[in-house]
Amino acid sequence: MATFIPTQADVFAARRILLDFVPAELAIMIVDFAEYWPQLTSKREALSGAPSVPGVKRDEEWCYAISAPLPYFPRTITAPRQVKFTLECVAACTYDRVCANDTIFNAAIVKSKDLSKNTLYEPLEANPERHVRAATLSDPGRWLVHDVPYGWAVGSKQEITWDCTSKESALLDSLVCGDRVALMVKGMVCRLSFKFITSSNMYQAPGWMNCIYSVTTEIRYSI
Repeated sequence: MATFIPTQADVFAARRILLDFVPAELAIMIVDFAEYWPQLTSKREALSGAPSVPGVKRDEEWCYAISAPLPYFPRTITAPRQVKFTLECVAACTYDRVCANDTIFNAAIVKSKDLSKNTLYEPLEANPERHVRAATLSDPGRWLVHDVPYGWAVGSKQEITWDCTSKESALLDSLVCGDRVALMVKGMVCRLSFKFITSSNMYQAPGWMNCIYSVTTEIRYSI
């Protein structure tokens, strides 16, 4: 059975009903204690891999997925309460013996000022690697989401959830309205295949991944 996710309108409606019985401050506390929170959900389906990312150097991180911005409501405090990442391996390594020993997924905060103006011409969530650059992110913070070992089995799924009790709570504390959460990825210590080595130079694989992943980001927030 699917879990019901309230909209902003549902939250405000619940508060109005409670106001018939309790003071406004208590109505807000009841809704919050019940974790009756709206949610932002974004999903990046499996993509073809790091070669599609322009300008990515070996072992350099790049943006694999990005959430929608945390919404703003007039005269209302929007507070992030929980973030959940779901990583699913949907295909094995695409390039024989060139995959990384480890694939590192880190969460990062993307401010609206960090984004390219070109996002006006195409959906940001569809191709975030074209617009989000690690070098231009104004917030240097990174929070480890998952360190995927070499040979992660096809069909494997990992769910990582952070809230105010997690050691990664600083991510939630740092988010403000308009911010997005990005999932940055990089492949570490690339394995080189002989066919990629020439007499003049050695092929440097740019941010290779072990597998092809489907990623879902869910951000729950109170208002």
